[in-house]
Amino acid sequence: MIRLISIHIPKTGGTSFYRALQTVYGAQQVSASFRRRDYEAVVKAGGWSRALPPQLKVLHGHLHYEEVRELHLQHNAKIITWLRDPVDRVVSNYSFFKHRLLNPEHNPEVAAVNAHRVSETLLEYATLEENRNRMSKFMRGLHPKDYFFIGLLESFEADYERLGKRLGWAEVPPLPRLNDNRRFRKALPEIKEEALRQLQALNAEDMALYDWVKTYRSAF
Repeated sequence: MIRLISIHIPKTGGTSFYRALQTVYGAQQVSASFRRRDYEAVVKAGGWSRALPPQLKVLHGHLHYEEVRELHLQHNAKIITWLRDPVDRVVSNYSFFKHRLLNPEHNPEVAAVNAHRVSETLLEYATLEENRNRMSKFMRGLHPKDYFFIGLLESFEADYERLGKRLGWAEVPPLPRLNDNRRFRKALPEIKEEALRQLQALNAEDMALYDWVKTYRSAF
């Protein structure tokens, strides 16, 4: 019985949260952290019922809501996710992407496919449709008000504590800090006002989503 589905939007603290879920529920009851290509394997296997062990309680990964809708409805699972200032999220994703290209040993397959993009600027990266409004794309199919919990990376620790209490955890374990790529961003030039406005415009849907959650976050 799946009790909890954690939608991990890239660069919103999901890896740290995944480790915390393993601590609370035990590694055997928390899925592997699904990547985008892992979902393709689920489809080929014949769907979630064939891909997940029966004892699993928590599903976590880079999964769009529309890809887990069936599980959500079938198990009446709680849906949670984390958001981040949209511009900061794009910049973080870009800096991580560039770091991987400049250090191909971390992921040779991805580095080889994207080798031609090594000189790509932040705005060039951000203009690509695949990199725009990613938070909204992951959450599409379920109104934010119908999520059990939406936390913000900017208040990670406080929101994490609040979520643990809402889920009835006997003890809220310390929150690990993993995949912190602030060191990668030091190499980026300062974002000027015009570029900031462009990034906001390119992610207008995410800006509206983020503002809505900040306004109504007391409901979560």
